[in-house]
Amino acid sequence: MTGTGRQTAATAGAAFAAGVPLVALTEDRTFLLLAAVLIVLSALIGAVLRRLGAGEALVRLVQIVPVALVPWLVPEARDPLALYAETTSFVQAAFAPMPFQVGFALFSALLVWVLYLLLETIAIGLASPAWTFPVLVLPYLVPTLAIFSETNPFLFVFPAAAYGLVLATATSESLGRPGGVHQATTDGWRRGVLTTAILSTALALVGSMVVSLALPERTTDSNPGGSGAVQLGDPSIDLIRNINSPSDTTVITYRSSDQAGQYLRLAALPVFDASGFHLTPTDLVPLPIGGSRPGVRTDQVRTTVQIGRMDGQYLPMPWFPVTADVPADSWRYDPKTLAVVAIGRGRESATRNLSYVTTSARLPAVNDLLPTLEAAGDPGDGGLTLQLPGEVSPQVRELAIQLTARSGTGSAGMQAKALLDFFHSNAFTYSTAVTPGTTLGTLNDFLLGSRVGYCEQFAGAMATLARVVGIPSRVVVGFLPGRRVGDRWEVSTRNMHAWTELYFGDGVGWVPVDPTPSSAVAGGQPSSSASPSPSASSASPSAATATPTPSDEAPLPTTTDPGAGPLVPLPWVAGTLVLVLAGVGPRLVRATLRRLRLRPGADARQAGERAWAEVRAVALDHGQAWPAGTTRKVAAELGPQLDEGGRAALDALALAVERARYDRAPQADVPLATWVIEVTRAVERRWATPTAAKWWPRSLWPREFRS
Repeated sequence: MTGTGRQTAATAGAAFAAGVPLVALTEDRTFLLLAAVLIVLSALIGAVLRRLGAGEALVRLVQIVPVALVPWLVPEARDPLALYAETTSFVQAAFAPMPFQVGFALFSALLVWVLYLLLETIAIGLASPAWTFPVLVLPYLVPTLAIFSETNPFLFVFPAAAYGLVLATATSESLGRPGGVHQATTDGWRRGVLTTAILSTALALVGSMVVSLALPERTTDSNPGGSGAVQLGDPSIDLIRNINSPSDTTVITYRSSDQAGQYLRLAALPVFDASGFHLTPTDLVPLPIGGSRPGVRTDQVRTTVQIGRMDGQYLPMPWFPVTADVPADSWRYDPKTLAVVAIGRGRESATRNLSYVTTSARLPAVNDLLPTLEAAGDPGDGGLTLQLPGEVSPQVRELAIQLTARSGTGSAGMQAKALLDFFHSNAFTYSTAVTPGTTLGTLNDFLLGSRVGYCEQFAGAMATLARVVGIPSRVVVGFLPGRRVGDRWEVSTRNMHAWTELYFGDGVGWVPVDPTPSSAVAGGQPSSSASPSPSASSASPSAATATPTPSDEAPLPTTTDPGAGPLVPLPWVAGTLVLVLAGVGPRLVRATLRRLRLRPGADARQAGERAWAEVRAVALDHGQAWPAGTTRKVAAELGPQLDEGGRAALDALALAVERARYDRAPQADVPLATWVIEVTRAVERRWATPTAAKWWPRSLWPREFRS
């Protein structure tokens, strides 16, 4: 393989490695396979064209050709505008790590492929491998700046190792090029490769370890079980992995004035399309919470909440929320869903170690409430919570009509009760070993096929059937009441749950119903949810409103490790590392080259060429143009500008290099390194080193940028 071929292979491998950190954004990995296909094709095209003697401009132009295969590999790409619009909507509504979406996978693969083309342009076309680092670190910075609390700092090893690979390959080619001014022995360039690779990789590992140690323990995408921490964005993203978590770590502790368990609501998902139920954009308004209470009898409940190791931007709240004792400058609420949401810097971890008091209006038990409700209402959302995708199966629509016809009455409440009883029957089996989500495919299978699913599919199916019969509905994500321990309730990661809210008229508003059988989930059902046979853990000890006692105001235990440090903003740390490596990388390459050029042991010809190359680099680094011509001509032009010692050393070196080039038996044992050092000192005495040149030596710049 030629030297350029090795550099092509190195940049291809480096681009693929640099793209790996994008996995923090998505649960999908297929984009890496597509990126690899495009990179390999472009690399092969470049290798063939260079072998045929094509120029770099033509090589770069033809390397774009593999993108024409994308519509064949990804049929959805045949309508790029529609795919772009669909992907944009998906990214706006989803939170990392996002599920597979064909557009996001395609654009991620194209990003990595374009990264490869840029690397080749810089490393080979411009002959400036030291300047590839900003390109290599870009895929790491994207997820780091977007979701810094979820990005594993050890992913930084991939772009750092990729940079080491590019530098090592370039160093070997620069020093091992036969007949050039940078010629060196095989042992020499091997040591250069080893030194550069070790130093770059070691720096990456040390930097990653420093960042990792500065961060507290948290759940990452590579550890679905988690350690008890929950990162919330679109809460449904975390639903299945927290339900299946082998760790039952307590993340919320609360006491309520009526001593009963509470469903703790996070967010409502009102949008329903072919890919499932989603959040909707909204305008947040300042606290306190507004709006009228439900037009039915309610009990006022006061709940004191302590959150431990749970990072989230939604405040866990019982339904119907009335007040939330949290800082008004850090929290807002959504008037459409009454979700309380953190704002400002650090909002993704706003719930960690948070203590607050909330009051809520508790509705009557659903089994008692539904039969009294006559008509469905209008939530004033323009029909959003009644919309059904056109792809909804006719069999699903027929099923909803058949089930509600059994109610024997036209009231919306009894129709909802009939649907609820259907899901609580023996027709369904609860299992988390299924495909997650509420896509039309999973809901069709759940309702018409296997009838096996977990809470999200129970909730999504209930909401779908309710919309078919004209009852506005939405899926809600939050936590089950948890388990009672003494006078408090403890909620764990595995208590994360989804249920349904239905909207009724006559001022009643949104009513929470849980179609998942209480016996199927941990944490039981509160008194406001329907359940044919509550388990012992789900029974409310008292339905009466109790007067708050001093114990209700006592601090609750936290689940945070005492030794856990403050959350370090990873973007700051990552940015610092980027700046450090951007400066250290070129300077490291320059120092390595100087050490190799002055290393003893080479034959006279090689030693002379290396010494002369180092003097040239010293002059360039100090902003001086390197004269053209023979060594004597260079010494004649440059020498008079130096002091006596430097001029003498330069003359001696020029003569030695000339003899090494043309004598049959070059003079051995000449003090080349001593002369180079003396010339270097003279240059430093004559010209000050520009500050920028200390960190980004001009001798490493492309020729086009040295003037």
